[in-house]
Amino acid sequence: MTDTHYKKYKVKLKFLKIDGGGTHLAVRAKINGVSSVLLIDTGASNTVFDSDNPIFSDIETTPADKKGAGSGFNSELPELVIGEIKSIKIARMEIKNLKVIFTSMNHINNLYKTLRLPSITGILGSDLLLTNNAIIDFGNKLIMFEKK
Repeated sequence: MTDTHYKKYKVKLKFLKIDGGGTHLAVRAKINGVSSVLLIDTGASNTVFDSDNPIFSDIETTPADKKGAGSGFNSELPELVIGEIKSIKIARMEIKNLKVIFTSMNHINNLYKTLRLPSITGILGSDLLLTNNAIIDFGNKLIMFEKK
């Protein structure tokens, strides 16, 4: 029997308070070396990044297959493209050559600006959370990842 070794990473969560009630979860990350804020959305099928963010201007993209784009938020967006991010670092955990969906997140960032919240670069969805065995610990304001 093979013993699989996992590296464990603990990352501090940011709680973004929404006026009128509600809280969004986020983490700080570095994408291709650029500091970023990523939302965590366990209800999102796919990890999605902001196609309008200048850090992605040199990424080659291809149109997304609507069948593979998930359900809910992603399935209703008209301009979904697929591209590959060279490096995402969340604390010490690094994910290289990650294929993700890109779309405009202007609607989210415009709302966040009016609420005086930080601009977001992307949304971590269930695909990435499941692959990296994520556990969200609300009490300690942490998200933990286990990566092979």
